[in-house]
Amino acid sequence: MTWPLLVLRPDDAGRMGRLHMRCFDQPWSAVSFRGMLLDPTILSLGIEIDGRLEAFIMAQTVAGEADILTVATSPDHRRKGLAATLIRALIARLGERGVSRVTLDVAEDNTAARALYAAEGFGEDGRRPRYYASGRDIPVDAILMSRKLGI
Repeated sequence: MTWPLLVLRPDDAGRMGRLHMRCFDQPWSAVSFRGMLLDPTILSLGIEIDGRLEAFIMAQTVAGEADILTVATSPDHRRKGLAATLIRALIARLGERGVSRVTLDVAEDNTAARALYAAEGFGEDGRRPRYYASGRDIPVDAILMSRKLGI
């Protein structure tokens, strides 16, 4: 299935904050999203279903590289390909902008996200020990991943 993509703007910050709250133990606020979306180095794409923002991705581009800051998919719409669609669309747009490499980090225990990123061509580069602590009895490592573009 395909979904129309939206380029998210500062006016979408409230919707992004509400969705992020449904997806993460330590969500970012609408105020944070608004501030980031005002930054010209930020690109954020979203998918609406029945008029509701159900998934989005946000990346920041600096010096020819981009870092995926967050990916959020509504719990009601997971495992339907929304995140993969967003990753592919983001990578295409970043490639058009001359980005040569995309990076991200993901919690070691987030096996679904790690599998998704691997399927989208990201490889593991390293780790940050005990980086993710929220909602866990024992903090887990962040797995650093990247993908080269245009090669």
